[in-house]
Amino acid sequence: MVTQIEQILVEAWKKFCNYYDTKAPQYRQNWRPKLTEEPAKKLSWICWNENDLIFHTGRFFYDILKQNKGKEFSNIEIHLEKNISPPNFNMYPFAMYQFADRLEKLKTRLKKWPKVDIIVAFEDSNASFLLCAEVKCFHCAQRGGPIPVINADIEKLKVIRDLGIAKSVVFILFDDYYWCNDVATFAEIQQKLEEIKQEGGIIVLFHTSKAKLENY
Repeated sequence: MVTQIEQILVEAWKKFCNYYDTKAPQYRQNWRPKLTEEPAKKLSWICWNENDLIFHTGRFFYDILKQNKGKEFSNIEIHLEKNISPPNFNMYPFAMYQFADRLEKLKTRLKKWPKVDIIVAFEDSNASFLLCAEVKCFHCAQRGGPIPVINADIEKLKVIRDLGIAKSVVFILFDDYYWCNDVATFAEIQQKLEEIKQEGGIIVLFHTSKAKLENY
């Protein structure tokens, strides 16, 4: 089941990337046909911020989930931007009897109750979450640089994975800034993502907004 959920999320990501790459050039052609390349680099279309990216990923996930009509998928839901903390789960038996000690360890290791961008879970089971994902959308320069931002999310996912709170963890990154405004930093991002992939244990999904500059 976990492998199937991973595959669905990967497919949902591919559908988003295709959606973006198809729609973004149309935005410029239809809305701002005289827009030159430099100002176009600074405009964010389709995903104005990280919340939009989380939403699009979720909606494509549900579209694919509906196509899998098997009974094993009927009780699966996505929850977005949820704090993993006792107050949010104290009405759930699995939180009280299986997760209580893990939640305390989670806070100890991360120094706070973490917010997770995407949680995929059974609605009627006391099992661990099927999947947790962190989503990042770089549409401007990150304070302190992008690498510490990535590292913080990866550390969060590792702790969630290692404590058994989720059976699978995924890091999603959409770069709408560095690839066209800071080539050197973009290379660092690519190297960092490759290191994460090589280490294993975390699925990495990555795309850029290059399509918005098509035909310049």
